[in-house]
Amino acid sequence: MKSLRFLIASGFALSSLSLFAVLALQAQTPAGKPLPLIVGTWKLNPDKSNVPVAAGRVEIRQYRLRPDGFLVGLLITSDAQGGYHYLQFTAKSDGRDYPEYTEVLLADMLAAGKPTPRTYSEIVVDEYTTDWTDKRDGKVTSHGKKIVSKDGKTLTVTVDGSSQIKIYDRQ
Repeated sequence: MKSLRFLIASGFALSSLSLFAVLALQAQTPAGKPLPLIVGTWKLNPDKSNVPVAAGRVEIRQYRLRPDGFLVGLLITSDAQGGYHYLQFTAKSDGRDYPEYTEVLLADMLAAGKPTPRTYSEIVVDEYTTDWTDKRDGKVTSHGKKIVSKDGKTLTVTVDGSSQIKIYDRQ
């Protein structure tokens, strides 16, 4: 009898979790609105990019929606010595400045309560293009576009005023 109750309770728990997952996904995107094409994991393709990439370096970007509508961006790089670096922000595509963190800036905040001087903002231009801006202490440090290809397989990141173009493949 105990095992029957456990199975019934487990079934209820699994059903509840499934319902919660569906509701969470619905909360991420307004009714009838698809996920932004940039959502997913992207790996730098050094052969297609026009930036020098050190041997052994790996660069991965990940974008996902949170239930509150914020987009999370994460950039992980690994160098030939096995070290890593990251850049992370949580932002809405509303043009407002949101804090941006690296491993060093996060350590400074945790150890000394020092706020990050860096911010990130973005505005959606169309379903394929996002206009982004990085700032340090309120001054623009870089600005450019993130463009997802029509087939959704390639992400191109440009920086205004430079010939730097990074091409990422969807993973």
